[in-house]
Amino acid sequence: MHEFFAALISFFLIDPLQSAMADRFGNVSREQIASVTTCLGEATPVLIQQAYEAPWQTATQVVGIWSGMTPPEEILAKTTTGCAETVGALRASSEQGQG
Repeated sequence: MHEFFAALISFFLIDPLQSAMADRFGNVSREQIASVTTCLGEATPVLIQQAYEAPWQTATQVVGIWSGMTPPEEILAKTTTGCAETVGALRASSEQGQG
């Protein structure tokens, strides 16, 4: 049952997070890609645990990402310290690229 639930969370939350992050920060360095990959690896068990403990919060996050109302990096930044640092670096890099 745990594997099934984890697969559902992966399909409805983790995969859209990865896709949205790629769309949002598509042009990044190899180092940043490695940081995002590490972040997603750290965030996945945190998000699965959160889904068990707070299913309504998880449902809200899924709807927010799928509807475009919640930036995916906002959710990732709240999962672990490593993700917060990665998201901060991506945002800074994105802002420099636009300026």
